[in-house]
Amino acid sequence: MKLRVIYAKRKYKGKSYTTPLVVTSYRDAAGVPRHKTVINLSALPPFLVSVIEKGLKLGDVDVLHQHGLIADFKYLTSLVIGPAYVVFQLLKELEIIAILKTFLTKTQVMIICALIIERVTHGKPLSVSALCRRFTKEASSYLLSASQSPELKTWYRTLGALEKNREAILKELFKKHQRPGELYLYDITSTYFEGEKCLLAEWGYNRDGKKGKKIIVIGLICDEQGCPIWIEVFKGSTSDQTTVLQQFKILQEELGIEEFTFVGDRGMLTKGRIDELAEEGLLERFRYITAITRKEMMQLVEDNKHPIQLSLFDEKNLAEVQHAGVRYILCHNPLKREEDQATRERLLEKTEQKLFMIRKNVAAGNWKSKDVIAKRLYRWVNHWGMEKFFNVEYDEGWFSYRKDEEKIQQYTKLDGCYVIRSNVDKKKLNKKQLLCRYKDLKMVEQAFRTMKTTELQVRPVRHWTPKNVRGHVFMCFLAYRIIWEVRQRLVPVLMRDQETRQCEAGSLTEIWRELSTISVGMLSVKDKIIYQLSRICPESQKILDLLQIESIEQIVK
Repeated sequence: MKLRVIYAKRKYKGKSYTTPLVVTSYRDAAGVPRHKTVINLSALPPFLVSVIEKGLKLGDVDVLHQHGLIADFKYLTSLVIGPAYVVFQLLKELEIIAILKTFLTKTQVMIICALIIERVTHGKPLSVSALCRRFTKEASSYLLSASQSPELKTWYRTLGALEKNREAILKELFKKHQRPGELYLYDITSTYFEGEKCLLAEWGYNRDGKKGKKIIVIGLICDEQGCPIWIEVFKGSTSDQTTVLQQFKILQEELGIEEFTFVGDRGMLTKGRIDELAEEGLLERFRYITAITRKEMMQLVEDNKHPIQLSLFDEKNLAEVQHAGVRYILCHNPLKREEDQATRERLLEKTEQKLFMIRKNVAAGNWKSKDVIAKRLYRWVNHWGMEKFFNVEYDEGWFSYRKDEEKIQQYTKLDGCYVIRSNVDKKKLNKKQLLCRYKDLKMVEQAFRTMKTTELQVRPVRHWTPKNVRGHVFMCFLAYRIIWEVRQRLVPVLMRDQETRQCEAGSLTEIWRELSTISVGMLSVKDKIIYQLSRICPESQKILDLLQIESIEQIVK
């Protein structure tokens, strides 16, 4: 098969383009001469195309060596560059690099960018010390034009410097990309530690269900689109509701938002917290949307003076009542019905076990005094809020109980029910809109899932000083800002079909895998290093186009 190089010419939008191709000639069934393209050489520099053309004309690869055409031509290595380049370009486009340069040194900016690139593009990111060792072999060092890695202590100190300037950086990011909006979403999560030395890590409510581990608490504010705008790290013993007032003041004082609606999860904006906000005068201009806890819902249902009554809950229609200037939207989630039923049955069983234990001891003569029986009874009968479902009678040396099946059956109507509480005016948001705004908290939950499990892997936290722990979490926040932007731009290929639940790209992991086909080859020609970009396949090019990443060829030095 005779190979040769031809130069194919074409015109596009008034411009002429020439493409070098290695082809072989043949005749088709009609005897017409045709060319078959073997390889496209457009990715190679002109002098290499010339070498190949001369070699093919000589007709033997060995002759190339004899004439010294490729004697000094060596392939050194290649570097996967696609994912890192996308993240690097977005860091520049979102002006994160420019903002970091305002507060950090050049070396510190380089380190933070390298950490973010590693965190976003790798499912299991390296530790700081491991990345420090490998830095010169990573794509980030090529993009950041770094010839050597800074000392390890500089990497760690950079996280502390990042935390020191966190509030200033967040305010600048907000000014650059957000306008004061009408609604903000807030929620908290926790992440646990394997070690014992972190001063921030304390015993608290572990939302990951990991027993025996100290935790820190992370609070995140997002705008109504789910874009993250602020992050705080609290000690592990911090409760949800104690962080609310601080977040109101951050939105008002730090970000300069004069009026907004604050959306928080149930158990966070409790009546006590709402009263606290009112005492601070914050509810005169600001509004809130939240849900009441199940315990509070039960109390309101049992209060004959409150307009929320059991009969108002409907599985299909939303009911709304207003009391003392507060709107209550009575909602139903059929997916939660079985969970509520199982919880009630479990607590009823635990309560009955305690009542049976009391009856057994009274019958055996162990507890005879009425006061002793009462003490044991009221220690357990309402320990799990189940007292209303039991009829109990006792006296000196006598005790009996029975379930109130009628009341239990009555309360099954509340399975799957929940109540939204808000002071937003009806003219601004109707009851369906209030429900939708409350459900928007799922975007904050998605942010936590991304940061903790699916993509960014905030754990394990390999730091123990408070400033470095907070700096690590803030770095993960900046990485999530990049992922959020990527998801917004890739909606056409990441949006799942409502029926099949399939999407064109599959997942963000597959996106990075596809972009990993883009690499930079390093060639040595007579002691000169030549960098060459690999061919970009149509799938990768489509992703780059959707991400609005242009001129990827410029990464070749």
